[in-house]
Amino acid sequence: MHKYLFFIASFTISFLSCQPLYRSEPRQLSSKDIASQLDKTLDGNQAMESVRYVTQFWRIGGGPGFDSCLSYIGTRLHEAGIEKKSEKAFDPSSIGQYSIQEDQTNEKVWVPQDAVLSLEYPERRVLDSFAENPVMLCRNSFSADVTAPLVYVAGGDKESDYEGIDAAQRIVLCDAYPAQATYKIALQRGAVGVISSFVPPYNHPEQHPTIISENGLQYDAERKPFALKVSPRTAAELKRMLGYQQVTVHVQVKTSFIDAPLKTLVAEIPGSIKPEQRVVLVAHLDHYKPGANDNASGSATLLEILRSIALGIQQGKLPKPARTLTFLWVDEYQGTMLWMKRNEQVLHNIVAAFVLDMVGGNPEKTGGTFRVERMPDPGTVWFRPPEQHSGWGTGRWNKKKLFGSFLNDFYLSVIHDRSQATGWKTNHNVWEGGSDHDPFLWKNIPAILSWHFPDFGYHTSLDNIENISPAEMQHAGVSIGTASLTLALGTEEAAREILSQVAKAAVLRLEKEKPNTLLELSDAQAQGATALDETKKREREILEAWATWYEEALRSVLTIPANAPSEGFKKEVEREIQNHRKNVASLLAALGI
Repeated sequence: MHKYLFFIASFTISFLSCQPLYRSEPRQLSSKDIASQLDKTLDGNQAMESVRYVTQFWRIGGGPGFDSCLSYIGTRLHEAGIEKKSEKAFDPSSIGQYSIQEDQTNEKVWVPQDAVLSLEYPERRVLDSFAENPVMLCRNSFSADVTAPLVYVAGGDKESDYEGIDAAQRIVLCDAYPAQATYKIALQRGAVGVISSFVPPYNHPEQHPTIISENGLQYDAERKPFALKVSPRTAAELKRMLGYQQVTVHVQVKTSFIDAPLKTLVAEIPGSIKPEQRVVLVAHLDHYKPGANDNASGSATLLEILRSIALGIQQGKLPKPARTLTFLWVDEYQGTMLWMKRNEQVLHNIVAAFVLDMVGGNPEKTGGTFRVERMPDPGTVWFRPPEQHSGWGTGRWNKKKLFGSFLNDFYLSVIHDRSQATGWKTNHNVWEGGSDHDPFLWKNIPAILSWHFPDFGYHTSLDNIENISPAEMQHAGVSIGTASLTLALGTEEAAREILSQVAKAAVLRLEKEKPNTLLELSDAQAQGATALDETKKREREILEAWATWYEEALRSVLTIPANAPSEGFKKEVEREIQNHRKNVASLLAALGI
């Protein structure tokens, strides 16, 4: 996950031109029926094998490791009956096709090959190596072979940190994040390279002294810098030595930079009624090695979802979707946006997007439970009880750009059903941003994130396969597969069920906001009339924002049926909207605002 977590246009056009096999309503299956079937065919252990393969590589978009993983996924898709797109017209009897979208970018692709950090004086031994800890080599480091004295700079990302320190022709050991300011200041002071022990607090370095966090540099063809990362334990040892003697280290780095296209793998199961409409599922494939939870687990689970749906269709246990199911394996953010740019003509027909990023972490080992990050709602803008943040941080969303959707409450209901049936521990938080749901949300497309956090191994050497749980990927895959296929089938029966869920959620939200408002009014009353008037105005704004959001969410349920919604269903939606308006008016009156 880039908290800092593929289809050519001609392929899209070929799908749009396909004649659907039939126009009748898809076979009626409830979300619970779909979940039951997927649970039989989706295999968390098979997903684990895919994680095992992907974690062999440092997956830089455009690099050989990334491309090897795409080839692996393509092979698995072929085995599942998803054929590679050819020049021939799409065979409507097949389950689906996949293709590799290639995009030229202006960025050089970094290819890491090796790195060794050795102590030369007062003794000779290897301190760490790329072979043992690939994240010890910072992204965009250039090749180097340097032996130089080591100097410690506390901090290292400010000019003042270097006062009284001679860094010329030395390698700087520092505590700061190595990118941007740190390495530039060090090199301006005459240093030949940087070694950093920086680890974010949420990785709990005090509990994991051997942890090395993954970092990177800006591409800098002029300075040709290198930077290495060391663990807190190694940094402490070097600092102790520097306290009473000179320390010399030897740094060997071997990397290259290439020009290569950025590839996106796109697989689609075409819709039988509305192939131009889509439900999109996305997992970013890029990341450091091993990057097991982030995001080998998401990529592997996405593959399992596609395989299990395809198998269910082949066996006649699942109907073909009415809408097209689109599966994307991307370079985080960039790959998603490039796919969207290639497919601008279909973006308005995306019903929902599901993003899988860090879905496989074992909670007993990492401490992070499965989380749903809701699409932005007023809880993002006005953070009040009972809302939660993940621990990652807060995201900022413009209140004028909020738009209501059924997606939050529908997906949370699917998660709740799974949790109740299996004991799976889950949670949810307001939107914070930082993965591939963002590009969809920026274009007003409903999108929701599935992930695990906190995770002490996040972006570090400890994000390894030992911390991955097949059971978590099973739970996540069945849940995401159920929600996406329910929307892709697009039955009116499902829409009615979702309408009921959203209507109940709207009532619960008003009930949750009432005590917040009463508390704010009580506090303001003690401060005088002016404060009370301002508080009433602010509280009315918040409650009206929720009222608008849920009215839009209720109305959005009309987009769920693949066929035009019946007049009877339209009336049901309108009745729920009127009931919601009455509930809001009653609450505002009771509160006197």
